[in-house]
Amino acid sequence: MPDIETLDDFVLASLLNKIVEEQARRQRLSAIPVQVADLQKQFLADGGDPAELA
Repeated sequence: MPDIETLDDFVLASLLNKIVEEQARRQRLSAIPVQVADLQKQFLADGGDPAELA
């Protein structure tokens, strides 16, 4: 881990952006399976063909 107190503003901002992007990626990875399961339930409840989901 770099000593953030010694980083110049550009490098510090770049690191912050990378951190925010990584947090967003992790949140998407966590949320997507739940969203897919919900969509599958809706699809089937509306009469969708289960074979189309395979």
